[in-house]
Amino acid sequence: MNPILTVYRKEMREMLRDKRVRSAMFIGPIFSVALMFMLFGLIFSSIGKATKTTVHAIVPKHDAATDGFIKALEKGGMTVKELPSVADAEAKIKKGDVRLALDFGNGMESALASNKPFKLPAYFDPSEQKAQIALSVIEKSMGAMNEAIVGKLFEEKQIDKAMLKPLSVERKEVKVGDTNTNEFLVQLLPYLIVIWAFYGAMSSASDMVAGEKERQTLETLLISPVARKQVALGKLFALASASFLATASSIATIFVFYSLRLEFLKPLFENGLGLNFTGVLVILVALIPTTMFFASALIAISSFARNTREAQTYLAQGSILVMLPAMFSQIIGFTDFAQSRAVYAIPILNAANVIRNALSGKYDAVGIAMTVGIGTVLAFIAMGWSVRLFNRESILNRI
Repeated sequence: MNPILTVYRKEMREMLRDKRVRSAMFIGPIFSVALMFMLFGLIFSSIGKATKTTVHAIVPKHDAATDGFIKALEKGGMTVKELPSVADAEAKIKKGDVRLALDFGNGMESALASNKPFKLPAYFDPSEQKAQIALSVIEKSMGAMNEAIVGKLFEEKQIDKAMLKPLSVERKEVKVGDTNTNEFLVQLLPYLIVIWAFYGAMSSASDMVAGEKERQTLETLLISPVARKQVALGKLFALASASFLATASSIATIFVFYSLRLEFLKPLFENGLGLNFTGVLVILVALIPTTMFFASALIAISSFARNTREAQTYLAQGSILVMLPAMFSQIIGFTDFAQSRAVYAIPILNAANVIRNALSGKYDAVGIAMTVGIGTVLAFIAMGWSVRLFNRESILNRI
């Protein structure tokens, strides 16, 4: 049997026996993606019900216009309750019992009948977000009512109603890409997939070489007939497999939650998942050199460290270098940099951007080639570094 394969099987067997490693390879990615879907699914579904909130109204004098406006709010899904006075409304807002109170004063009818504008005072706590949402719904309802009133005046004066909005923008959407995935998923999923490609391998990296130094088992391995280079490559491929399995677990969890068709996840998947066979293939092609780069760099760090504690310190510091570009991938869509080919020259960020584009159904062949090419070059450099460290006699130094 190939010595590299022998070392690979030994390392995979030991990793899969370790609960911590199994957690990082499977439980962590599955749990984090599942938690993300449940948490944001509930948030998105609750935002969709935000209009079904309660607002309060101070109505000393009812008239047709005021009652019509209140009915329009109730038709829009709001519950309207009356309060006796503005002072009572302000006191209850300060206690948190009332979010938003509208003061209709002497009613809307008299102001409109005299061709004077009517201003509706709205009392609310500016730090209360649901009050802000309710206020925007009220302003939208009032906008529709304004159009109806002005339209009636235009009709009396025989003016075209289209002149209510003499200037407007006519939206003409040009579809780019094969899918219409929720923008939130496009921003967040690349981050999770790339992060788990790193953390899936990081959990066992410190134990793989530095740990063997501490347990004094590395000497046994190094005096075996297997060449040091083959030992290093066997460990490296095993770590790359752990990295790949972790990211595959996160992708599989995404498909599982999509296929469950849960009610509270409908806002997230209302336009579908956006991943087809081509998209998954592109993601895997982009991730293979990235996982090899992660595994090679982690093996090198573990070989350089003299004990597990030192290795874990270096790995924790190195994880920041992975998190920063991965985090930037979440907001890159708000910048012009997302359209630049230069993004594919930045390791980790390029893989996240390829995943982001795949979720949107966009496939930039040059960008994918740059990502795979740069990732492969970096993987070979890191691989050479780790093998070189493994060949040094100082690899046995320990504290």
